[in-house]
Amino acid sequence: MSKHRKNSRIKKKTNRSLIKFVKVLFLLFGIIGFPKHFSKYSNKIFNNWQLFTLLVIRAKTKQSPEDLMEQILPGNTGLLKALGLRKIPTASALRKFARRLKAKWGHFALGGCAALAGLKEVISGIDGTGHSKLKGSKHYYKRTGKKAKKKDYVKVVGLDDLTTQLVLALRIRKKVRHDNVDFKPMINRAARIVSLDTVTGDKGFDAQKNHEVVHKHGALLITPLKNKDVPIHRTKGADRKKLKRYFPKKKYHQRSKKETVWSVVKQKFGDAVTSLNFHMQKIELLCRYLAYNIDRILTLQKKSKIMSLFSDELKITLMTD
Repeated sequence: MSKHRKNSRIKKKTNRSLIKFVKVLFLLFGIIGFPKHFSKYSNKIFNNWQLFTLLVIRAKTKQSPEDLMEQILPGNTGLLKALGLRKIPTASALRKFARRLKAKWGHFALGGCAALAGLKEVISGIDGTGHSKLKGSKHYYKRTGKKAKKKDYVKVVGLDDLTTQLVLALRIRKKVRHDNVDFKPMINRAARIVSLDTVTGDKGFDAQKNHEVVHKHGALLITPLKNKDVPIHRTKGADRKKLKRYFPKKKYHQRSKKETVWSVVKQKFGDAVTSLNFHMQKIELLCRYLAYNIDRILTLQKKSKIMSLFSDELKITLMTD
């Protein structure tokens, strides 16, 4: 097979996957009730669904808005038809939409992926990570003699379904904070989306108050205890004492899948954020994790065993070309 023919087949395959990607995103926007226009006085040239989808495609392809509009969209008639675009928006139009877009819609879209996949009782994992704000690597800063802050990154705490490895909820912070600060709001947000069965976390989430928060939603929290050497009768908290008597290692070690999610997102979509404004950094990261979720749904669709989890609307969307 010639190199030109091989590249042509790869391009066609990529275009088909992008068309499915757009169809699933449009279905998701319908589920969460995302409005097509923020105002009735909008010029109606482009709608919110189209522009939000382009932001997510930009995160997926790791392209700048200029490269997306000038290199990927022109000539890709199948993708333009799926998006419903009669003309290609400019890069500035996409940036202006990102500034107008409220972060809550990104959070709703992430939560809507659970409904899209038909998740019910969930074994979840919670953990935190950071996305660098540096323009170059630390090695680059060292070689050039520039100063780099030790903890110059955007803090993200995420809660995932460990069975499908879908991201259910995120908490994004401008400054570094302890993971435990975000535990209660994350659990409450996830409980509004799915029914929690078990929550697993690392040693940083070990606190009796966290067990009580999880119990309110009818779930169980599994975390390693901080002070292993302290005897049971001196350990504070009834749930912490139970974990000290018997720790379910097999169930807890599913938490490693949470680390896999962080690794996949950073490898596929990049570690560092390119935006300078915090609002734009949040939108960029939400689009990145939403792109991961849609990719994950399309990957799971290939496995017939997982297909039974999906909602009927998603099955119809994925089966139609």
